[in-house]
Amino acid sequence: MGKRTYKIVKNKALEGLHDLESRKGRFRAFEAIRPAMLGMVPDYPELSNRLREIKKYSIDHLDESIAKAQRSMEDKGCKVFIAETTDEAQKYIASLIPKEGLVVKSKSNAGKEINISHYLEDYGVTVVETDLGDRINQLSKSEASHSLAPAIHIPIERVTEVFSEEAGTQLECTPEALVVAARKSLRSYLINADVGISGANAIAADTGSVFLTENEGNIRAVTMMPKMHIVIAGVEKIVPTLEDAMQVVRAAAVYGVGQDIGTYVSVISGVSESLDPDLEEQVHGQGPKEVHVVLLKNGREKAIRAGYRDSLYCINCGSCLNFCPVYAEVGSRYGYKYLGGRGLVFAAFHGDLEKSEENGLSLCIGCQKCKTACPVQMPTPEMLWKLRQTAVAKEGVGWKKDLIFSMLTKPKSLPTVTKLATTFGKLVLKESGQGMAFRVSLSSLGMPKERVIPKVAGQSFLDNVKPKTVDRPIKTVGFFPGCVVNYSETDLGESLLHVLGENKVAVKLAQEDVCCGIPSIVSGDMAHAKAMALKNIEIYSQFEMDALVFVCPSCAVAFKEEYPKLFAEDSPEIQEKVKKVALKVRDINEFLFHDIQIKIPDGQLREKVTYHDPCHLARSMGVKKEPRDILQRIPGVEYVEMEEADACCGFGGSFSLSFYELSHRINEGKLKTIADTQATTLATSCPGCMVHFRDGISQHHMKQKVLHTVQLLSQAYGRRQER
Repeated sequence: MGKRTYKIVKNKALEGLHDLESRKGRFRAFEAIRPAMLGMVPDYPELSNRLREIKKYSIDHLDESIAKAQRSMEDKGCKVFIAETTDEAQKYIASLIPKEGLVVKSKSNAGKEINISHYLEDYGVTVVETDLGDRINQLSKSEASHSLAPAIHIPIERVTEVFSEEAGTQLECTPEALVVAARKSLRSYLINADVGISGANAIAADTGSVFLTENEGNIRAVTMMPKMHIVIAGVEKIVPTLEDAMQVVRAAAVYGVGQDIGTYVSVISGVSESLDPDLEEQVHGQGPKEVHVVLLKNGREKAIRAGYRDSLYCINCGSCLNFCPVYAEVGSRYGYKYLGGRGLVFAAFHGDLEKSEENGLSLCIGCQKCKTACPVQMPTPEMLWKLRQTAVAKEGVGWKKDLIFSMLTKPKSLPTVTKLATTFGKLVLKESGQGMAFRVSLSSLGMPKERVIPKVAGQSFLDNVKPKTVDRPIKTVGFFPGCVVNYSETDLGESLLHVLGENKVAVKLAQEDVCCGIPSIVSGDMAHAKAMALKNIEIYSQFEMDALVFVCPSCAVAFKEEYPKLFAEDSPEIQEKVKKVALKVRDINEFLFHDIQIKIPDGQLREKVTYHDPCHLARSMGVKKEPRDILQRIPGVEYVEMEEADACCGFGGSFSLSFYELSHRINEGKLKTIADTQATTLATSCPGCMVHFRDGISQHHMKQKVLHTVQLLSQAYGRRQER
């Protein structure tokens, strides 16, 4: 990402952060949608896997699905147009509508994709949005800020103002009065419209049926009242059967808004006909005389060829947005055409990587919340990382990162790297008086607060420690400390050795401290990532060990998940080494809970402890129960669960350096949930999260100690923490 692009993205993020009115609206929607969705999803345990299978089959057989759907729809009297590009779709739709005609339009993501409303307005057509949120945006000349709740950013006072202006009279500023006014206005347009335009939630290839789901009832009116109905849908909306389409509709309700089914579900199978037996032949019914279906290809086949087929599984339910910490804070500034990370992949469909970069490709924090909230389990973060690889291959990683990543491939290089990063960032360092940390003045970077960062040691953990000799060990493990433990949180490394020693586990350490490579991987720099990974694989594949343990889940994920991908096309010998090491990977909580019978400590801590789930540990590795169980086995610990314990802390490695204001804002939400527990100690299982929380706690003058679960366990075994 070049300097110009970074500036564009940073400015957009800052705009979003400063738009507090929009933020208030988003969080008001989240407060209603999140608990409803989380409460409803368990009632449908097979829905997600079933839906993913349906979408996978459909995309794997896309040409066949398109052909079958086209035949079925044409057999029922529909006219089908397959548009290769936005331009083709726009011109075809415009050719169907009389100039100065009146179009009523329902919510349609595909319609927004091809910018159809603005195109038709330029053509001389009057377009009236009938979705209440879209209508508010249209009258207030605002852009949608959520796929399902497009006007959540607009306060009711502004809505009253624009509705009053349209009505020609001052309306009461209440939801009831505004809905009555909207209904009265929209009904007149619906009655007089020439054409109704809708999207589609799904299209059943076997029957040619178009499925639409909603809660307002406007879509049903748009598709029934005008004499012509135009459907705009991406080809990915086609599924094999009527039953499959119903699964899509169900999922849109369950995952989108936490309902078992939408209030209205419309199934349109051809043109309106009258089949009255008293009539001699079929005649037109009460609905549209013409139904046109515009199927958009518009870069989708290119996405499949480029390896982004999973992006076409999306059903546009908006669930990913409801849980994305970046979207929560910056709103519509994150994404392109389609909001959020999926929108950035969409930009790449059209061969416009620059659009993807300028609209937030570097903003994804990689927390995986979108993936776990998605009904089709779409791996959006991984697709964004892949796009970053394309950007790096095209533009390079930038000379600063190139220099830093080059140095990280060499042992004992982190202190030098840190000095370089400090110089490049123009940071002014001064002692914080809080042990192993500096307080950093960031005013030169435009940041109004002072940031606490860890103090970097001149010598690594590996240079200064020797594992305790264990007689007749029950297990032997390797330990990968990672950069933060090696050069900052050295006490965490000492605590791990102490805990394992207490449990009769022997530990083997490497002689060199090469980075795991995850910063390079998420930046898209595969060359340096492979260099780091290869050194680590060569080191640890030589260890005779029962497990390779980690206190940093990001490092563990690098070894376990990313290394096999990095070397997927290398020699069988290298792949075998990578696989052998990956199979040994254990987070320390996982190892203590599953691989040994953990010793119950004799000491008592007398602490009120709450726990934060690191993103990589909870979602990538599935480790959530184990650290809680360990904490609750420590005598004297009063454990209290925080609300949304697995919400991202905002760290994201280099993300917190590049976008500190955004990172800090995300962290503030976590700090509130921590404060609400009244805990004296915040426990977590990620050194990066620890660093970020200490900064936030210091900024907000809070008193909680921040410790790894291993450090608390070590203290209970009698070891004093370093200060």
